Amino acid sequence: MVTDATTASLLNQAAGVNNATPNRALDSLSAEKNPAKSETDRARIADDFQQFLLLLTTQLENQDPTEPLDTNEFTAQLVQFAGVEQQLATNSNLEKMINLAQQSRIESGVAYIGKAIDSEGNAGFLVNNRAAFVYELPNTAKEVRVSIMNESNQVVFSGTGSTIRGKNLVSWDGVGNIGAANGRQLPSGLYYISVRATGQDGKEMTGTKTYTTGRVTAANFDKDGNLNLEVGTLSIPADKVLAVREIPNG
Repeated sequence: MVTDATTASLLNQAAGVNNATPNRALDSLSAEKNPAKSETDRARIADDFQQFLLLLTTQLENQDPTEPLDTNEFTAQLVQFAGVEQQLATNSNLEKMINLAQQSRIESGVAYIGKAIDSEGNAGFLVNNRAAFVYELPNTAKEVRVSIMNESNQVVFSGTGSTIRGKNLVSWDGVGNIGAANGRQLPSGLYYISVRATGQDGKEMTGTKTYTTGRVTAANFDKDGNLNLEVGTLSIPADKVLAVREIPNG
């Protein structure tokens, strides 16, 4: 907890990256299932083929001996049916491959649950009087000023941050030090970070980046089959994740 509201320094540490897979999933994972359309099509083509054979044999039995059926014609039709059946078998195998690939993606989604992830943005979530934010400096700075804003874009906290080059993790206890928020324990929810860094030459540093970070509580597929990770009230596409970290105990 910050004790000096005017010269408050945030607890900072270098943000390491950990890609380890968790031993167990902490939350449930939902996924949409692809219907086995090939099985329905296979049953339909089988019925059609039986009807075709029945019509063919009936036609052969009742054909005019003086004008027999063209064997090339019904042979071609048989070949067409065989080709369709082969295509259905191919579709069935493709569906199995898709299901296996989706299962693999589900397992990768489970690996994120319970971990902290970073993606492009500047958001963090205050939960149980604890929030984390991440920013990155292109070079070692002379001074870093960090501001934290609520969902109404009002600054509720301001303090100094780590000047170390690279990624820096900001830990905040949710106590404000600006205006009406001064000294108050702020409610849980979504907050945003803004960072201004001064270089060794005394000029404002360019190239500073911020990231949206938070603990993954669930993973699911959207209607297009894309894997998304739930972080608080945000849904972050898995392919937008830039880093994964273990959450420290305590």
